[in-house]
Amino acid sequence: MTKIIGTIIAVVLLGLGLLFLVAAAKANPGARALVGLVAIGMGAGVAWITLAKKPEVVKKVEVTQKIDLSGDVNLDLMKCKNCGAELDRKSVEVRAGAVFVKCPYCGNDYQVTEEPKW
Repeated sequence: MTKIIGTIIAVVLLGLGLLFLVAAAKANPGARALVGLVAIGMGAGVAWITLAKKPEVVKKVEVTQKIDLSGDVNLDLMKCKNCGAELDRKSVEVRAGAVFVKCPYCGNDYQVTEEPKW
């Protein structure tokens, strides 16, 4: 938005400067020429400041979480504890460092717990 406003101001100042320079050729060349040159200088300055701004760089942050399970894990089939429906990988998510499962069929949401080996 500031680029558009700055460009408009620069164009208006440059136009007024040129108008004063043209008017200076007709009458009172000293004062009008000075005002015209000052307006052109200000317009060029505003244009330079407006157009010379570097665009802001947006950095993308990607978070990868790895889970290290110590016990035996069966990765072939997961079933919902509530309704027994088969769950796919879209049903599993990591929140606050723990693995949670949300069943798409019954809506049950629970944390996966690791059974001890003994």
